[in-house]
Amino acid sequence: MLSDHDIRKAIEDGEISVEPLDPDAIGPCSIDLRLDSLFRVYHPGEPIDVRSGNPINQGTRLVDTHNKPFMILPGQFILGQTIEAVKLSLGYAGFLEGRSSIARLGIIVHAAGLVNPGTGLDKPGKLTLEIFCENLSPVLLYPGMRIVQLMFMPLSSKAEVGYDRRKESRYVGQKEPSIG
Repeated sequence: MLSDHDIRKAIEDGEISVEPLDPDAIGPCSIDLRLDSLFRVYHPGEPIDVRSGNPINQGTRLVDTHNKPFMILPGQFILGQTIEAVKLSLGYAGFLEGRSSIARLGIIVHAAGLVNPGTGLDKPGKLTLEIFCENLSPVLLYPGMRIVQLMFMPLSSKAEVGYDRRKESRYVGQKEPSIG
């Protein structure tokens, strides 16, 4: 895992890009990423059939809070996204983890965990966050709050094909939280 010194060097060398980058967001071995104001909300009660061939975001709506807080309800699952767009060279992978200060509010941020090598090389995009409220009370999520931390690991050798260039990659250059 890269230390703060190595993260800064990888950014300087163009191996990692986080835009916009707040230098104060770099911690001992990660970069804190902030919550955007766009959320994808599921309609209650509609079955989600992954084999139906229906439009992928059917049963959801996109909500822009225009920088006002989003109130997530107990038991609610939503998709959010980072403000920052991320780009990784073929020599690095990233790992997303929810911040403990957010988890202590009963908010679980999964973020699919892995940011593949080559993510953002062709089309830098924001990272989608899977957010669930385990709290018994609603929680206000504020755009701009630090919600996840991104850690980096160098690969043993560069990947042959990066995420953006794989035919199967579904989330290249995302501009809004999307199911697929």
